[in-house]
Amino acid sequence: MTTHGLKRRMSVLATVLGLGIALPFALAAPAQAAPTLSINKTHEGTFTRGGQGLYHIALTVSGDGGASDITVTDNLPTGLTVDSLGGDFAIACQAINSGTTVQCGNFAIANFTTTLDVVVNIANDAPCSVINNVTATSPSIGSASDSDQTTVTGGDCNGGGGAGGSILPINLNGILTMFNNTNNNINSPNASNTNNQAFGLNTR
Repeated sequence: MTTHGLKRRMSVLATVLGLGIALPFALAAPAQAAPTLSINKTHEGTFTRGGQGLYHIALTVSGDGGASDITVTDNLPTGLTVDSLGGDFAIACQAINSGTTVQCGNFAIANFTTTLDVVVNIANDAPCSVINNVTATSPSIGSASDSDQTTVTGGDCNGGGGAGGSILPINLNGILTMFNNTNNNINSPNASNTNNQAFGLNTR
């Protein structure tokens, strides 16, 4: 009985030890996905010289965990300045550098998308095409950036193409030809131009 009892006790001990080794692996939490940071920049409506425009910024942290100490920098292109800020994380933002830059800092998000709206004033001499660059950075998960190219209309942008047109208020097509024709006729006594106007040399 003693031998069989010892064997049973050894068998139970082996089972317990085996479970103690196997269970932590079987019950281990699934591998976590490292958090990632992304940012997207778009605009809405038509940008016209002398008017206003609207940019949308969407900042996303995905994966497990989150990001802290996030900073966002939106460098506005030449001819655009900040009018107002709105959206989810506008409270962490301010306009600096005479309204040419939006700086947001020291906020945290986890597995979430948050937004910022930037209303801009468009100068009367703004370029006909502008590119807006935005960057987000977190020391824990890195950085991301995006850009938005926007067409500006109005003034001499000519619908945004930037081709403009003649810098003179009149079209000179055909006028130079008329002058050349007139000069040739003046140099040819008794000749006439296409309007049948007669010319003669003044011999006085």
